[in-house]
Amino acid sequence: MTQSERDAALQRYHENFDSQSYNAITEFLVANLYTERDDPRVIDGMVALQDACFEVCGHPDYVGACHRLAVFCGLNILSVNTVDAMTAYLRRFTLVEDVRIEDFRHTAWAMLQAQSGLDDLKTAAAYANGIHTWQGRMAYALLHAVEYLTLAAIHLLLHGDEHYIREKLQSGLHRITGALYEGVRNSRQPSLYHFKSTYFPDERGTDQALLNPSLELSHLVWRLTRADRSNGICLNIPICG
Repeated sequence: MTQSERDAALQRYHENFDSQSYNAITEFLVANLYTERDDPRVIDGMVALQDACFEVCGHPDYVGACHRLAVFCGLNILSVNTVDAMTAYLRRFTLVEDVRIEDFRHTAWAMLQAQSGLDDLKTAAAYANGIHTWQGRMAYALLHAVEYLTLAAIHLLLHGDEHYIREKLQSGLHRITGALYEGVRNSRQPSLYHFKSTYFPDERGTDQALLNPSLELSHLVWRLTRADRSNGICLNIPICG
C-alpha cells in the first residue's frame, strides 16, 4: 500500500510540475540571497520546495516538509513575494484547499515579520534606556520583554527547543514585572499597575488553574524572584493594598 502511495504521489508530482514557475522561484531565491544559482542555499531551498510538493502530493516519506520549507524561508529571510510564489506553486499539486500550504505561508510570513522587527525593538530599547524618568525605565523594561517574547514566538514557529522557549518566556516575565514595579512605585495612580488577580495555567489545564489561588501572578513571580535577581531589576510583583 505504501509503495502504491509513493508511486501515485510521484505521478501526481510529474503531472503538475511546471518548469517555468520552478525556474522563476529559483531566480527569486538567487535575488533574495544575493548569490548565484549554484549556491548551496539556493539548492537547499529548491530541494525543500520539491519535498514540500511531494508532501502535498501525498508521498508518505515527506511528512512535515511544508513546515521545513517555511523554516527555511524564515531563517533565510526570504521576501514575501518569494513565499507567495512558493505558495502558488504548491497549490498546483492539490485540487482542494490544503491546510499544510496555508500553515506554510502563515508560518513563513510570521517568522519574516517577527525577525524583521527585532532590530527595531533593540534600537527602541536602547533609546528608552537613556530616559531619566520612571516612564522611560518602564518603557525600556517592556521593550526588552517584547524582544524576549518575540524570540520565544519565533522558536515556537520553528518547533524549536522548548527549554530555550521557556528561558525566553521567563526572561520576558522578569522584565514585565520589573516594569510593573516602576509603575506601582512611581505612578500617581499605582492601582493601574496592580495585576494581583492575574492567573497562569499549570499542567492541570487553564480551567483548573483559574480556580487555584496558588497560581496568582504574585506567587509565580515570587518563585522566579528566588531563582533570579539578575540585571539589578527588582522582580517582586507590584502589589497594591
